[in-house]
Amino acid sequence: MFKKIISFIELKTIPFDLRSLGLFRISLGFAVLYNLIFYRFPAVGIFYNNELISPEKSGNDYFGPSFPLFRLFENNNWYYFLLSLMTVLVVLFIIGWKTKWITPVLFFMFASLVTTNSYLAHGVDFLEEVALFWAMFLPLDQAFTLCKSRQVPQIIFGKIAHFGFQFQLLLIYFSAWIFKDGALWRNGKILEIVSYDLIHARSILQELGSYPLLSQVFTYAGFYLEVIVSILILISIFLKKTRLWTLISILLLHAIMAVFLHVGTFFIIGLAFGLLFLPSSFWDKIVYRKSSAGIQNIYSRPNRSKTHVLAGIFILGVLAFILQGNLHHWSKNSYLTPVLSKVPFYKYTIGLKLPDPGIFTGVWHQVWAFFPNNLYDDLGDFIYVGYDNNGVPYELRTGEALSFKEVDGQVSVTPLPRASYHGAEFTFTVYLKFYQDRFPKSTQEGILELQLEKFEKEHPEVQISKTELWKLQRFHKFENEKLVIKDSLYRLLPE
Repeated sequence: MFKKIISFIELKTIPFDLRSLGLFRISLGFAVLYNLIFYRFPAVGIFYNNELISPEKSGNDYFGPSFPLFRLFENNNWYYFLLSLMTVLVVLFIIGWKTKWITPVLFFMFASLVTTNSYLAHGVDFLEEVALFWAMFLPLDQAFTLCKSRQVPQIIFGKIAHFGFQFQLLLIYFSAWIFKDGALWRNGKILEIVSYDLIHARSILQELGSYPLLSQVFTYAGFYLEVIVSILILISIFLKKTRLWTLISILLLHAIMAVFLHVGTFFIIGLAFGLLFLPSSFWDKIVYRKSSAGIQNIYSRPNRSKTHVLAGIFILGVLAFILQGNLHHWSKNSYLTPVLSKVPFYKYTIGLKLPDPGIFTGVWHQVWAFFPNNLYDDLGDFIYVGYDNNGVPYELRTGEALSFKEVDGQVSVTPLPRASYHGAEFTFTVYLKFYQDRFPKSTQEGILELQLEKFEKEHPEVQISKTELWKLQRFHKFENEKLVIKDSLYRLLPE
């Protein structure tokens, strides 16, 4: 039975072009490399291996205890060693050296890194983890590599692996819109609200928020673009002609996101996903001729070996597992909830939440709810204040002089920092804002001290004599269909 199922899937599936897989490998490698250099290395000693700012107990409150690879030795040098090793592996991955051996090791180490501190795990990290997982089963080293083998590779997983990765991408992009069933999405109000988000909104979105009708148009356009992407991915599994449109739609979606929102490196991984769908016609007509490409059709003959069948059964098992995970999430707060929550034996099938293994979080949980229906209530941020010897307050993060005012017992401050975090600091602060009660007071003291040290390096001419940590809570509501923003500023430190 399994043999027939695998043969049917492989007969219908259009595999990725090997040259597109080569570009995907390079793009994915650069995405992980960027992550390591700008997010992970600077976090050592600050958000990693620092019990004052980020205690292990606080991290365990999110997904549970993590796999202890990075915490094997509580030493910064151990972190630097593992991250350096990962960097070397990523470079070798990019150039295509021993890819089939390097990819599993890189996947294991990256998955361990993601769960070492759950409050540094951004949605893009889970996407990169999933991409590395499927990369283990695909022939990524047959194009754009400095170490290409002249022999036709022995394909164990075959086109079933291509189907599996495309099915995974379908689930990701389908989930991107299926959760957006709340009233704010239905009424097209999301971008107008998010334009006031002090952490995520870029300047162009802040300006767009001043035009409610235009914001509504872009909200609907973004939503339906996500719908279109998922439909095109589904069609592209079985039809070549839509692949170029799939590429264009994915790149357009991630480009719009990057222009409007400060959301880390989503565009880089989106670029990698999009390049997968470069069709063979593109390479043959525009870049390479078939005769000069040097790439044979390695799937021209069906593989009926026992090893291939067992590999296919493994892929089918993985697909069943990830489908259950996605159905579990779709059954809660999505357009499909009314149907999925009533399926027979719900509690024992898609309603079942599997225990967390402490590693492989992206593959295991399959959480792809980006900007879901229950939009964050608080659009505010922390304000890091330092006073010079003359009592002039400065925002330690931006270096700008501040002005505090108090009217009827309500304190306000100007100017407000906007989208000014970078690297791991950005990810950690977003979590801290929403899960402040999970962290000790030393976390607040630590991040305030961190901002003071950065300020003193960048502004040695200013002598800071006193520091304070404030939190600005920003909430929204609609009155007569008009958006009203309510700010509430209070001091956290000193108490």
